[in-house]
Formats: sequence, C-alpha cells, structure tokens
Amino acid sequence: MPQTSNKPRRLNRHKARESALEVLYAWHNGGQDGAMIPSLLADRLQQRERSDQDRDFMRELVHGVTTDVARIDEAISGAVRGRSLKSIAHVEHTVLRLAAWEMMHKLETPYRVIINEALELTRDYAGEAPRGFINGVLDHLARVLRPEESGSTAG
Repeated sequence: MPQTSNKPRRLNRHKARESALEVLYAWHNGGQDGAMIPSLLADRLQQRERSDQDRDFMRELVHGVTTDVARIDEAISGAVRGRSLKSIAHVEHTVLRLAAWEMMHKLETPYRVIINEALELTRDYAGEAPRGFINGVLDHLARVLRPEESGSTAG
C-alpha cells in the first residue's frame, strides 16, 4: 500500500522565478510602468501549469526588483565590464536583475543556487549562447555582494 505523506506540498521556486522573469520582462518592455504589475501578476498566478509555484516568492521577486531597480542596475553595470546595459538583450538583463536582487536580499539562498537558477532561466528563455556572459556577470556580482560566501577578498 503506498504511503501518504502529511507533509505540506513543497512550493516550486523555479516556477516562481519563471513567472517573475515573464512579469519583469513584460514590465521592462512596457516602459517599466508600475501600473502594469498587478495584471501581469494576476495572469501568472492563474496559469494552471504553475499552480505549484511559490506565489509569495514570485510576488516578492517582482516587487523587490521593481522597487530596487536603480540599485540593482548599478550593481549589474559594475559587473558587465565595459558594456552598456542598453546593449544587453532585455531577457538577459531581466535574468541578471532577478539574480542580483536575490543575491542582495535572499542571503539564506546560496549564491551558487541563484547562479544555477539564472543559468537555467537563460537557457530556457534566451538559449545557450548568452549563458557564459550571464555566468561571468553573476560570478563577479557574487564576489562583490557576497565576498565571504564566495571566498573573495575583493569587494
């Protein structure tokens, strides 16, 4: 007889990151109009294939990035080494924003997990080609934002 578990169903953070990426991408392409956020969130929350996503985490990601976008973009600018943020494809920029916000605010999540998630999102939404760029930028950000955890003495 199969065992049943009384454990609560684990909410999926990867799906939450996918939804947040889609919301933030639409927000970015829509001129970063904050009025768009509620309807974009509602749309992602109604998607049946993401019914197990961590809804609170998704909302926290979206609101965190949109609230702190200037600081996040400043950190990313310092890590792209000679490239303008305008030269980065919107989907890649959005992945970087999500990961940078998480590195800044979700200290309980190891930076390597954040980078791995960002690389998966990049592969799924932008393809293989930009993964090296994303990895390099996030590795640099980890050394700056989490020097102790990343083993870096540079800050």
